[in-house]
Amino acid sequence: DDDAEDDEGANGAGEDDDVVFQFVLGDDGNTLLISARDVATLRRVVGTSGLGEVDLDTLHRAFSKAATDGVLNKSAFDRVVRDLIPGETLTKEDKAFLSFALSNIFFAFDRDGNNVVDFDEFLSGFSLLVQGSKSDKLALAFRMFDEDGDGYISRLEMWKYLRAFLTMLMSVNTLSQRLPVTEVQTLVDKAAVELTKAVFSSADLDDDGRISYEEFGQWYNAGGFDIIPWLELLDLRKWPELSDEDDYEGSADEGAEPVFEFQLSAEGGDALQITASDVANLQRLNDKARLQRMSPEQLYRAFASEAKDGVLDKSGFDRVVRQLVPGESLTKEDKGYLSFALSNVFYAFDRDQNGVVDFNEFASGFSILAGGSKSDKLSLAFHLFDLDSDGYISRRELWEYLRAFLTVLVALNGGMQDVDPKELVVLIDRNALELTGTVFEQADTDEDDRISYEEFGQWYNSGGFEMIPWLELLDLGKWPMSEGGAADDDDEDESSSAGGEGSAADGDDGGDAADGGDGDEDVDGEPDDESDSGGESLAPVFEFQLTDAGDMLEITEADCDNIAAVNAKAGLIGKTPDELVTSFQREVTSAGQLTKEAFDGVVRSLVPGERLSAKDKSFLSFALSNIFYSFDRDGSNAVDFDEFAAGFTILAGGSKSD
Repeated sequence: DDDAEDDEGANGAGEDDDVVFQFVLGDDGNTLLISARDVATLRRVVGTSGLGEVDLDTLHRAFSKAATDGVLNKSAFDRVVRDLIPGETLTKEDKAFLSFALSNIFFAFDRDGNNVVDFDEFLSGFSLLVQGSKSDKLALAFRMFDEDGDGYISRLEMWKYLRAFLTMLMSVNTLSQRLPVTEVQTLVDKAAVELTKAVFSSADLDDDGRISYEEFGQWYNAGGFDIIPWLELLDLRKWPELSDEDDYEGSADEGAEPVFEFQLSAEGGDALQITASDVANLQRLNDKARLQRMSPEQLYRAFASEAKDGVLDKSGFDRVVRQLVPGESLTKEDKGYLSFALSNVFYAFDRDQNGVVDFNEFASGFSILAGGSKSDKLSLAFHLFDLDSDGYISRRELWEYLRAFLTVLVALNGGMQDVDPKELVVLIDRNALELTGTVFEQADTDEDDRISYEEFGQWYNSGGFEMIPWLELLDLGKWPMSEGGAADDDDEDESSSAGGEGSAADGDDGGDAADGGDGDEDVDGEPDDESDSGGESLAPVFEFQLTDAGDMLEITEADCDNIAAVNAKAGLIGKTPDELVTSFQREVTSAGQLTKEAFDGVVRSLVPGERLSAKDKSFLSFALSNIFYSFDRDGSNAVDFDEFAAGFTILAGGSKSD
């Protein structure tokens, strides 16, 4: 019944630019998110393969000939694909892409891992890729599941019918590919069970335990589309078209200017980019879960109650999350979003894809979602890896320590979502290993092959921040979230004072040399801590009272070193204030604002990258972006130009009067 086809389109989520469609799959709030990247991938599969020109009957006949006893094996699947998609018209790149993408769809239906799929389920789902309306595809699938040809299907057959289409959508969903196969299968099975109950409770009016296609169509058109709106996507016309500029292979953020960009090791090469979309997603996660109200220690203790023998399994993780994030305060959409987002972080630590994570690594990385300073989180993690409590950690333990923090940042990075999990493990391990070697080479001065927290802190404050500036992002206040967002809940006493975290005067901001100078954020702890091995650099060089209420601004020795480092690398001191302002003035909007994208463009013209090392680029990217964001008062990625220009001239040459 084609009436079902246009009653309701799948609705976009609207909250995240990367999310094109968002569907709640069941009462437990699990959500299917279809991103711009997923749309691009599907469009590329259909366009490159030419399957969009194949009709349903041709597809059915081709695969029916290859199926045996109701099943289709992988080699038969490959033969049919080669017949349907002539290879001579494809480039090597296209062949490799289609081989991977189409095989990925096949294996989504291989529920036993034996290279064999149920033919009816597979073909019903695979029909998404060919021409024809949603109703044509639903009708074909219904006939296939109606094994005795009486015009009806049973509850079990309805379950498999709905499961087939849901499995197909999951197979083209980038985020679900990061989850273990068994978890995706469980989610699909459970959702299909709930939906089958909903169909039979409303559509099986004579209670005979079977449904005709006409009954199903009437139910769908009378309101069932509200329950399973994702069926609309069986019609390729319901997937948005992409502009010529859209990149099929990139993330939705690809091409956008990164908010932060880091080289992951001293050797250079691998880079981590944090985009505005990543910042927005973290803010949404924190706004809904509100874990930043807890200290790192409190969050650790909550999960420790479920850890056994040094590991935490997914069911234990889920129980703690339910305790920490009461469901009654959330909408179904919020529950689905949090379930996916938090599970995604958990699975980033599931290195063997067996539903279990190393507890110390997980707890260290997950602490990024808690309140507290970077130093609070680094200190807690150090004590977790100091297994014998002697105040030192070994090379391997330092490797795991750094790996934990790098893993969580990768998990929060949308651009990494389409990278194979095994490749991510290799990337993280390699860079953490290189950094560990660097730390021991420079900080293990007595060559006893172990590092104390004080030694690590002293190394970090003496220049290590230039090698691992991404550690700064352990402090939520360093993420440029919009006003009123999660970061603002963190430590009011620090963020409200002029010299506190996140302010322009903050010596620790920016993952750069400035880090050594902030008394609140110094890795070694508070400046009056007797164990502070970096204490001399924390002594104030200048001290100013800013208000009658006693708010103070302290400029330390390290702060002086830091601004010198910025100027030495950027060379902006060679510009006069007028020259510097004029450089930016050309990019000012009619509203008197300067955007982050325009700021980055001017910086690139002022500071040629070819004369900088990878480490210097990372350092300046973070340091100068940090200055920009201190003027971005509403989190809009734009600043009032006059205010910004007046402040930024501190980096130029010339006198105070100039």
